[in-house]
Amino acid sequence: MSDTKISAVAVAAAIVVVTAVAVWIWKGLNLAWFKPKKHEAYLKRQGFSGTPFTFLVGDAKREASMVEQAKSRPISLTDDYTPRVMPLILQTVKDHGKTSYMWMGPTASVIVTKPEHIKEVLNRVYDFPKPPVHPIVELFATGVALYEGEKWSKHRKIINPSFHIEKLKIMIPAFYESCSEMISKWERLVSQQQGSSSEIDVWPYLGDVTSDVISRTAFGSSYEEGKGIFELQEEQGRRVLKALELAIIPGLRFLPTKNNRRMRQIDREVKSRLKEIIIKRQRAMEAGEAPKNDLLGILLESNSGDHGMSIEDVVEECRLFHFAGQETTAVLLVWTMIMLSHHQKWQDQAREEILKVIGKNNKPNFDALSRLKIMSMILNEVLRLYPPGILLGRTIEKETKLGEDMTLPGGAQVVIPVLMVHRDPELWGDDVHEFKPERFADGISKATKNQVSFLPFGWGPRFCPGQNFALMEAKMALVLILQRFSFELSPSYTHAPHTVLTLHPQFVVVLWWLWRILEWVWLKPKMLESYLRRQGLVGTRYTPLVGDVRRNFSMLKEARSKPMKPTDDLISLVMPYSFHMLNTYGKTFFTWLGPIPAITIMNPQLIKEVYNKIYDFEKTHTFPLTTLLTDGLANADGDKWVKHRKIINPAFHFEKIKNMVPTFYDSCSEVVCQWEKLVSDKGLSCEVDVWPWIVNMTGDVISRTAFGSSYKEGQRIFILQAELAHLIILALGKNYIPGYRHFPTKNNRRMKTIFKEIQFILRGIISNREKARDAGEAPSDDLLGILLESNSGQTKGNGLNTEEIMEDCKLFYFAGQETTSVLLAWTMVLLSQHQDWQARAREEVVQVFGDNKPDLQGINQLKVMTMIIYEVLRLYPPVIQMNRAIHKEIKLGDLTLPGGVQVHMPILLIHRDTKLWGDDAAEFKPERFKDGISKATKNQVCFLPFGWGPRICIGQNFALLEAKMALALILQRFSFELSPSYVHSPYRVFTIHPQCGAHIILHKL
Repeated sequence: MSDTKISAVAVAAAIVVVTAVAVWIWKGLNLAWFKPKKHEAYLKRQGFSGTPFTFLVGDAKREASMVEQAKSRPISLTDDYTPRVMPLILQTVKDHGKTSYMWMGPTASVIVTKPEHIKEVLNRVYDFPKPPVHPIVELFATGVALYEGEKWSKHRKIINPSFHIEKLKIMIPAFYESCSEMISKWERLVSQQQGSSSEIDVWPYLGDVTSDVISRTAFGSSYEEGKGIFELQEEQGRRVLKALELAIIPGLRFLPTKNNRRMRQIDREVKSRLKEIIIKRQRAMEAGEAPKNDLLGILLESNSGDHGMSIEDVVEECRLFHFAGQETTAVLLVWTMIMLSHHQKWQDQAREEILKVIGKNNKPNFDALSRLKIMSMILNEVLRLYPPGILLGRTIEKETKLGEDMTLPGGAQVVIPVLMVHRDPELWGDDVHEFKPERFADGISKATKNQVSFLPFGWGPRFCPGQNFALMEAKMALVLILQRFSFELSPSYTHAPHTVLTLHPQFVVVLWWLWRILEWVWLKPKMLESYLRRQGLVGTRYTPLVGDVRRNFSMLKEARSKPMKPTDDLISLVMPYSFHMLNTYGKTFFTWLGPIPAITIMNPQLIKEVYNKIYDFEKTHTFPLTTLLTDGLANADGDKWVKHRKIINPAFHFEKIKNMVPTFYDSCSEVVCQWEKLVSDKGLSCEVDVWPWIVNMTGDVISRTAFGSSYKEGQRIFILQAELAHLIILALGKNYIPGYRHFPTKNNRRMKTIFKEIQFILRGIISNREKARDAGEAPSDDLLGILLESNSGQTKGNGLNTEEIMEDCKLFYFAGQETTSVLLAWTMVLLSQHQDWQARAREEVVQVFGDNKPDLQGINQLKVMTMIIYEVLRLYPPVIQMNRAIHKEIKLGDLTLPGGVQVHMPILLIHRDTKLWGDDAAEFKPERFKDGISKATKNQVCFLPFGWGPRICIGQNFALLEAKMALALILQRFSFELSPSYVHSPYRVFTIHPQCGAHIILHKL
């Protein structure tokens, strides 16, 4: 390459890097200053008043100072503790009014305290979604409480039956058993004091009993296993809280600290144990042996429809059961005991009611607990004064109207200070800070004057589904306590309410975001580079952000600019950078796919290991745009891949493919007949660019075999898929530019339009086919029919939904058409060059079929043709490289590879490796396959046109049979040779296309 060209590439790379850095700096400034100031001006124009914005941190420093100051002052039981737990919000409301704003980092937080506004916010769940949680919290629990949109709707619908009153009745014995065990422990403690009194710190006992209750009610007969899991969850909760205290330090959660390592270990262990319990229970349910009187049983029973949750989702809901069920009831019980200790009159009234309704020694049942009116009044008053969650936060994603007089900007938050609403004198009266259960004598509606001002469990569509569970459990515990004990506050009691899970300042998210960019672009790649070099691996030095992408594209562009003869080695044209690296570093090296290191391996033993260990070496998802083309079986991993493969397998059984041979013949013979017409119009010979003919023929085959009678609609999909593939390849060259796929460029807009049209056509075809099948009128001999038949045979919840079927249909199209078209095109090119093999192949076809129509039995006897096809697949494999991702540290042969890297297997280089295939590896010699693939490869994993191992291409028999049918018909009618106008131009799209076509002279036989 000339100095001028090198300089041009260097300047281009520098411009890209500078542009990217400038974009990040702009985004940082926009988040930290410009956007907040714009929101501030917007809110002021709306007539809002609030705290002035401080660069980046907002009110975070001020809040931390106020909290520290408030906690340093002693507080009595009768004092209002709001200044202690939410001093900033309280002060902001005092200074700026009940509807004002403050700053959580650079995010404007609008404080809403008016009942009519609260009602609107909590009712409009799609306009005011939940704010995102810190990623650390996801190690503890996610579940329905944190989901949004359709996922929340689905989970809520499935979970709701678990908390119906009728289901809760079944759980009363579990409540009793756990609570009575705690009471027995207290009785022993009191008797050990050789008197009738004893001082006890009830908080740890109440925490234990509520955890025990949730273990029994969640898992029933698996209670002991569940208890072990929840003990781990309790430890995880403590560790997550510890980590959140230091979350302000960017990147701390990625460091291998003792706390971080233990959190990840617990996360893995809890998920593994829960999954095991769930799978056991599912099997028992299928066998009709499982109990359905615990939360897990009820949840799985409710989840058994067609659109249920995955096992992973059920695991998260079980974790949420524990946290929400245990935490809420424990704090309710402890504050109730403290309040009743301070207000002996209400303790006496509650005990008197219990003795009247239940008796001194009788066991409480559901009906009796439901009749405890005074107990309900007490619990509601405790929930008012000490709500489990002291504030509710919601985000605003777009400009939104609230009430008649407010418009809030997108990107802001709404904060509902539940504690302040519960202690607002205008809503509850001047005695708002006093413990007065009588205010609930006529129920919640009367106490709130039908306003939305009582929010211990939220309100509206997202109110806590477990509130009846918590209240019934609390009543059971209090009944047993009040039956056996009277209690008062110890002189050693110190009133010190404090929040545990609170709304953390959002500027942490900004710093976290900036840290992630720095980590992604520089720190992590350099750490991985160091790791790989310590392993003895060699490779290129990392270039920030772009890695080797620019070098790769530059060499590819240069290679394509040079003329190439058919006898030249293909590698230098389609994989010039990999070829350069192979010559520089040897057969194992690493390069950079942007900031991701990619280790290239060519050792058959290592390749075998990678292909076999499908759960350790998963598919890469580096280029999200490719999912527009197809996101079915080929891109799936784990359980999703297993499910898809199981359902799709029947469509490609040899018995099914046999039935498609007549379709192969019809499509292929149409093309051959048209070629005969072209030749006869010219005489005995004619030059034809066979490439577009072959592409259309294979498109026609896949349209007919995939959709049968709907194949005309299918052909439109084929045309759109081809255009989409071309546009995606153009976009991949700019993939290293952050967010480029979201830019509204002409190509990006066109790709999205094509995607939508394909989805629309497929949805219509599938819907019509399902209706016809239900009416008993649908064919089942095409791929779609077989797929739908296989899918309908799955147990409920294990089948594919319409979207998944659509993605697999797109895969049929792309893979089925693309693979066979390039195989046929390169076979014709190579047989044009090697007339001896063309003659041998024709001789075999004539010997087997004569002038007769090719059939399956005869096609299976074509040994020479099979050898030729294998050799073409070796020299021109459909896919020239296979990539896999590693998500955790893993051993591969003698290497230990870190999570976050990729493994690349350059199929084209492996297929032409002289050490594996001999010195004639670059030559066309079909005879190497005369004794089959195993003999040719010396039983090594080095022939990979369709991949290898469990994930080997499911459609390989389909492609080979179609190719043999086409070649048999062509060889029966024509001899052919390369035209003088043929330009050898292998070009990598997704497969290797002949960029300038395949110009061949056909001679009529």
